[in-house]
Amino acid sequence: MGGNPKLAPKTPEAILAGFFRRNFPEIYKKVTLQVRRTPRRQTGPYKTNRQSRWKLKPDHPDYTAADQIPRIEAKLFAMALEFKGAPSAPAQVVEAASSVLGHPLKPGIYRCPISGRPLSFSKMDKEAKSPSHGRSAFHVGHVRPKAKGGVNSPENTYWTSDLGNRIQGDKTWAETVKTIVEMAEFQRRREDVEWGELVNRYVD
Repeated sequence: MGGNPKLAPKTPEAILAGFFRRNFPEIYKKVTLQVRRTPRRQTGPYKTNRQSRWKLKPDHPDYTAADQIPRIEAKLFAMALEFKGAPSAPAQVVEAASSVLGHPLKPGIYRCPISGRPLSFSKMDKEAKSPSHGRSAFHVGHVRPKAKGGVNSPENTYWTSDLGNRIQGDKTWAETVKTIVEMAEFQRRREDVEWGELVNRYVD
């Protein structure tokens, strides 16, 4: 099941973790808690209570390999630096984030992949400092949910809004988009208008 997650010094993962730990400790804690620990789940076949994910059996839906944890955390830190109102970062941090994301860091461009709504860095920081039990506007989503065979890996992980998380549920990304299109098509037929008119009516 592997040992504890370790950060190699001077890697993009270590640089991003260090930046958030020093400057935004509450966000750092939020990310590491979500990535490293299981949720508090008291029902169903897989009851959990903040266990270390890498210590679970690999077939457990909340399992994450120890060597994947720093990579997932780094991706979430890097994505947060593309939120609306994200802070300026030193060149070394920008370079690390760009390396992790696979493209040049662009603050302000990030949107929830499901709802399309922008995510706010200041709101995340505020929420992290004063969390509301059981509620969050920022969720860690999966392109392919664990219920559909997805794994906890950087490639399968992204930030999503509360709305996006509720819309997706246990569906894959493709299934979610299909559902959204089907719902929109139902409304278009119900109102007996073309797509362009439907968009004009409901999109600000």
